[in-house]
Amino acid sequence: MSSTPMRILVTAQAFAVSGSAFRDKLGKLGCTIVDSETWGPLKLDRLIDQARDCDAIVAAIDPYCEAAFDALPRLKLIARCGIGIDSVDLASATEHGIIVTNVPDAMTDAVADYCMGLLLSVARHIHIGYVCMQAGGWAEYPGVELRGKTLGLVGFGRIGQAVASRALGFGLKLAVHDPWMQTAIESGKLDGKLDGDLVRLASGVSWMDLNELLEGSDFVSIHAPNTPKTRHMIDRQGFGKMRRTAYLINTARGALVDPAALIEAVRTGQIAGAAMDVYEQEPLPVDHPLRSAPNLLLTPHNAFNSHEAAVRMSQGCYEPILDILEGRNPTSVCNPDVLRSDSLRVKQWRL
Repeated sequence: MSSTPMRILVTAQAFAVSGSAFRDKLGKLGCTIVDSETWGPLKLDRLIDQARDCDAIVAAIDPYCEAAFDALPRLKLIARCGIGIDSVDLASATEHGIIVTNVPDAMTDAVADYCMGLLLSVARHIHIGYVCMQAGGWAEYPGVELRGKTLGLVGFGRIGQAVASRALGFGLKLAVHDPWMQTAIESGKLDGKLDGDLVRLASGVSWMDLNELLEGSDFVSIHAPNTPKTRHMIDRQGFGKMRRTAYLINTARGALVDPAALIEAVRTGQIAGAAMDVYEQEPLPVDHPLRSAPNLLLTPHNAFNSHEAAVRMSQGCYEPILDILEGRNPTSVCNPDVLRSDSLRVKQWRL
C-alpha cells in the first residue's frame, strides 16, 4: 500500500449516517475522512472550497464538471453514493484522469418498495386520510383497487424490473416502454447473457411506444435515466395523452417531468394526480408552485433511503477506495477508458 495518506471528502449524507464501519476501516488504513459542512448536493463553489486538498470524494449529486476538475488537481476518484451519475461530466472526468464509480444495485429494492408505497397511497388516498386525521377530521376517500389495472413502466432496468415483479403480485397488468431493453431481450443479448428470471418477467409485459403507454395506463411510473434525450420526456403533450383517471409516479429523476406541465395537468384535472419523490431543483424551494398544486403527493427524495440500501451504498463507496489503495482497478467504473489513459491521476497510489 502507498505510504501517502488519502484524504477523502464526504458530501453524501448516507455514508456519514450508515457508513461508520467503512469509515473506521479507512481510518485504520491511514485515510483522513472529512465531512462536508453541509450535505450534498453542494453548489459548485462550496464543493471546490472543501475538496481542494482531497484525493477522493464520496459524492452526493454535486456538480462534477470541468470547472470543478480544473480547480481540483489532486482529485483522483469520485465514488458516487448511489447509481445516478447525471451530475458528473464523465468525458471531462476521463480527460482529467479522474475515476468515477457508482453503486448500481444498492438501491433497487428500496426504490421499488417505495414506488409501490406511493402507488398504493395515490390509488387508495392513504396520504389524504392521514392529513384528515391529523386535522381532527373523519371522512371517506374512495379509491381504486389495483387488480386488473395497467401499470405503465417507462424504463425497464433494475428498478423497473423490481417494480414489475412486485406489481404482478397485486394483479396489475404491465406495459413497458424501453426500446433498448426490448431489443436486447428479444435478441437474447444483454451484456452477453440473459437472466432466466428477466426472460420470464419480460414475457408477461406488453412492450409499447411511449404515447401508447401513456394512453393505456392507469398508473405511469418512471424509471428512465436522466439524459439530454429524456429531459422532460413527460411534458404537456404527454400529460394530454394520459387518462383523466391516471396517476404519475416519479422516483427516478426530476428532470424527466416538466414541472410546469405537471402543475397544469393536476390543476385542470387532465390527470387524477401524481406522486413525486424527485425534482429538477433539490431541495425543492419552499415557495415552489409544486408544493401548493392540488392532488400531488410530494416526498423529499427518499425512495433510496432504507437502512439496508444506505449500508450497501456505503460499502460500494468504500470498496473502490480500498481497491485504489491496494493497487487494483475498481469495479463499477463509469468511465473505464480512464483506466487506460496516460492522464490517470491514481497511478501514484499503485504498488
